[in-house]
Amino acid sequence: MTAVSIIGIFLGLAVLIFCSMKGLSVFISALLASVVIALTGGISLESALLTDFMTGFVNFITGNFMVFAAGALMGKAYEITGGAKAVARLFIKLFTVRFAPYAIFLAIVVMTWGGIAGFVLAFSVFPIAVEIFREADLPRSMIPGIVIAGCCTISSWGPGSAQPVNNIYATNFQTSLMGAPVPSIIMAVASLLVTCLLLAVLIGRARARGKGFVATKWDVPESDAALPNGILALIPLVVALVTINVKVNGKAILPTAFGIFVGAVVAILLMFRHKSDDKALVAHIGDAFQNALTSIGNTAAMAAVGTVAQSVVGFSFLLNALVGMGGNPLISAAVCAGLICGVTGGATGGTSLIGPTLAGIYGDMGLNLSMVGRIVNATGHVTGTLPNCGFINTTITGIAHDTYSACYKYSFAFCTLANLCAVIVGIIVMSIMGFYI
Repeated sequence: MTAVSIIGIFLGLAVLIFCSMKGLSVFISALLASVVIALTGGISLESALLTDFMTGFVNFITGNFMVFAAGALMGKAYEITGGAKAVARLFIKLFTVRFAPYAIFLAIVVMTWGGIAGFVLAFSVFPIAVEIFREADLPRSMIPGIVIAGCCTISSWGPGSAQPVNNIYATNFQTSLMGAPVPSIIMAVASLLVTCLLLAVLIGRARARGKGFVATKWDVPESDAALPNGILALIPLVVALVTINVKVNGKAILPTAFGIFVGAVVAILLMFRHKSDDKALVAHIGDAFQNALTSIGNTAAMAAVGTVAQSVVGFSFLLNALVGMGGNPLISAAVCAGLICGVTGGATGGTSLIGPTLAGIYGDMGLNLSMVGRIVNATGHVTGTLPNCGFINTTITGIAHDTYSACYKYSFAFCTLANLCAVIVGIIVMSIMGFYI
């Protein structure tokens, strides 16, 4: 029975990947995967779907909605005022058109780090990236990978990030958003360098093979509407990062959700005159909350698959085997996190599930939980950016209107491989520094 259950867990992962690549609804994919895992794991469908699935779904929303909502509100502020485009244009101007692909990546990193929801940035920055790649005559299929890397590497799991997954890290591992700062910064630099190096290699290869830009019917020219000053548009991001990371009497100035909310308010105040439509502000705020509900609902559905997986006998067997595998405990922690984040199709949902369990196990061993948690979250972005990741599916098929066969290899290189290198570097650095308390 245990062997069948283990096979069922991986079959569930295969179902998620297949359904995502076929463009099926996240909820359909999640329910189908849960059914496969339950049937092979020896638990009833009633228990799996009505108890385990719904418990995981509701608990994730309860614990994370306000951070998602604040990020969506910040994103809406940057969307309706052109703030996101202004920051992207600023970076492109600083780097020049020749290095514009790197500028787009770094601009997204900065904005994501400051708390703007990734799906908003993908929609806002993609048209600018299309213009730049058209001018540089580079393959359009690279753009989704650059956008995904900007949202799902260091800006998500890195020290001080205002993204939900970093807030989950701080909560699960009883630390701060800046936990394990020295190894975290080294990991972030390693990830950044790998992404830029691979981008340079693949751009060079594309030029050598004569592969250039091929437009699609979806590529509409950018409007000439006036944008806010790029430096001014950076101020709300700085405000958010300062309020959630700077401590007074040992406590952050504001909790993560409140700090991002303050940043959103500052963004509206500073850039409101650049608002691009006649729609009432209160209506845009309502849209932001609706976007947050959609985003967290999709993530919660995938997290719920992980809850079902945790309930079957095969998962306990795998977890105990991996924790007891011997050797460097950071490696076993990484493998455990990689397994559950692969099943849930994302780092946010996966780490929210496995984090408390791993914190208890490795805390009892006397390990530095700030370090363990940073490895867990970074690893979550390795297997959490496989083809079954909802954000990857949305970016490639929904925003770029392209195919996995054309685009996913770039996402894998710029994001998944970069995160993997960061994990390896992190384990080495932490092992040298000493990861026991």
